[in-house]
Amino acid sequence: MTIETDEDLKHRFPDIMQIQEFIGIYEMVIKDVEVPLKIKIVRIGNDYIGVPNLTVREKGGKDYYRDMGRYPSKEAALQGTVNGFFQHLTPGASIREMKNWGI
Repeated sequence: MTIETDEDLKHRFPDIMQIQEFIGIYEMVIKDVEVPLKIKIVRIGNDYIGVPNLTVREKGGKDYYRDMGRYPSKEAALQGTVNGFFQHLTPGASIREMKNWGI
């Protein structure tokens, strides 16, 4: 049996617009944060995205932030998402849990 690639499947079934592969979920308990930080790693094509369940707004900031950049590997996606979280987790920051984060 031959394993089809994403592109093979999209070619065979033209109604497929996008294929996402859920690689895994990482959960981290963060000091002074009530809810664990969960990061879902998703592959779309050749890119990996980390999707966090928490957003952060710095003290005095206007908007909440979460890193959802595209990365070349699952490890880079995890690291980039964690870096983005801690970059904005400054004293006085507020955290909001995404209610529609689940699979």
